[in-house]
Amino acid sequence: MSEVFDGLAALFGDNFREETVQERRRDDMLDSMLNIANAAKVAANLVNDIVEEHEDRMQIDDEDHLIIVGRLAIYRVDVKSFMGKFVNPFSYNSFDVVEVHPKSGLVKEPKTACVQVLHQENMPAYDLFAGYLLGLLNDEVSWLHESLSPLRRTLFHIYGLARSPLSPSMEQHFANTVGGGFDFTNDTFTFEGTNGWSWRIHYGLPLNKGYRIEYQKPRQTWWNLLFDDHDKETTGHYVMCGFFEIVEHLNEAPGGLKGANDWQTDPILLRKIAADYPPLAKSLVDKITSPDYDAEEIYTDFEEPIEGEKADIIKSLDLQVLETAGIALAHA
Repeated sequence: MSEVFDGLAALFGDNFREETVQERRRDDMLDSMLNIANAAKVAANLVNDIVEEHEDRMQIDDEDHLIIVGRLAIYRVDVKSFMGKFVNPFSYNSFDVVEVHPKSGLVKEPKTACVQVLHQENMPAYDLFAGYLLGLLNDEVSWLHESLSPLRRTLFHIYGLARSPLSPSMEQHFANTVGGGFDFTNDTFTFEGTNGWSWRIHYGLPLNKGYRIEYQKPRQTWWNLLFDDHDKETTGHYVMCGFFEIVEHLNEAPGGLKGANDWQTDPILLRKIAADYPPLAKSLVDKITSPDYDAEEIYTDFEEPIEGEKADIIKSLDLQVLETAGIALAHA
């Protein structure tokens, strides 16, 4: 029997042998891991370059915390904790909270915020960290991003709505989005709603937990009181839980409330506005006059029924809404 000619062996000698399928797949896996490691090395150098480039505003203290001097506040980042997550990604859930100190300097009991960074698929961890650091360094822009509501709340806890490092960017933001303006002398913020309505929020009230909210209808020169203290007088719905949320919600009112259910807006807010806005009142008639309707069976966004004084307020407002809609109370 003649011997089969092995051309490859003749060319390359006995050292050549064809790679098996498993060997090729292992090589591909190794290449992928090494590529990731190389990308991480490049990204780590980027982080170092950022800190070095901004040494006047980024310094490491004696506890290995990175101090970042933003435009609005000072941030203290636990670098070792971040590195631990990168070493063992299986323990990674989200970024740790960052200490937030007032712009005036570090304090003993700082506020904290959970600051998240939007990541892209296959982004090296250190690139994510670089984005995190740059976001804090340029907080005057980043704090207004929709995803950074925890940072906004923390900055509000530190400064409030009085004139502060927040004021310039906040004034510009609300002027662009809701046609609003601050009067820091009288502690008010006035902005546009829909259908010719305007809104005014009073925030400098030392005896109030919340804001006084007023509205002005088209061709009116006076202001109508909606809430003297919104924190006490609403049901605690999430659209009324913070300044940004209130402004964004009322910017769509009264027109945007037509068709809204009790999960989408505060039921007391809805009825108070409807009592003075006939189109909204008429849109609520079928609901209020339904045989199955009961004010005490309205649920808040905490999935708890409204009861007691708040339920009584809603019942009283329902009668006002029907009257505004032109429904005779005797038939309500």
